[in-house]
Amino acid sequence: MTAPSARATVLPPRAALPAVLSLSVAGMLAGAAAVNNAALGLALLLTQAVVALAWLALTDVDGAEGATVIVLAGAAAADVLAVRRHGEDLAGAVTVVALAFVASLALQLFRPSRQRVVEAMAGTVSAVVLAVFAAHLLAASAKTGWAVAATAVLCAAVALVAGRAGDVILLRPRLVPTAQRGWLGLLLALAAGSALGAVLGGAWSPLSAASGVAVGAASAFAAAAADLGVDLIDADATDARRASALRPLAVLLPLVVAAPVSYAAARLLVG
Repeated sequence: MTAPSARATVLPPRAALPAVLSLSVAGMLAGAAAVNNAALGLALLLTQAVVALAWLALTDVDGAEGATVIVLAGAAAADVLAVRRHGEDLAGAVTVVALAFVASLALQLFRPSRQRVVEAMAGTVSAVVLAVFAAHLLAASAKTGWAVAATAVLCAAVALVAGRAGDVILLRPRLVPTAQRGWLGLLLALAAGSALGAVLGGAWSPLSAASGVAVGAASAFAAAAADLGVDLIDADATDARRASALRPLAVLLPLVVAAPVSYAAARLLVG
């Protein structure tokens, strides 16, 4: 992705495309959640796979084939834990991350040419952590019902669209001097996420308008923070491989990062 000039005061409308795609993915995930947890699990596993491949490419992991197997196995294990005992077993995902670390270490030890071992292990384990993050959406559905998961992911995506709309209108003042994200976009993102949360919370049990606002605001803030992170990484992406990896991450990473935050908010407010 090519960033606009640092002196630009607005973003071009095409900059909103990743946010629109995020909304499409969120709609797919929300629809799958409304069907049942199995459908959500399949849709989520596809999302986790795309994020994993993009993240491994972004971090330029050596031995990417083996790392991909480790990450996908970790994602599947986390998803299984997310639906066991109505989401209570997701706490065991720390074991998944620990086993991924051991498997990553073994992979690097048995590679014929061991270079950049620490970087490769860091990239692999962090990809598994992102998969565990995403599994929180499935755990939220299993524990508190599909409406909570759908509300969380839709609020996160709507916040991204509203944020990009704000940046198209006015980019300054910027959140960070080198970022292509402005304060107006952040405020609109939080407002949109909270407003949609209130509407969906009032319409879908077991949420209420008040708890919907909290879940929506938490999801919106986490998504906006992840979106800012992707934008800052994009500013430093000098090679085509990293730039290509950032395209799917710009769409999916904010939804993934929002999942554990919305899960925590829902557990506190809904139970």
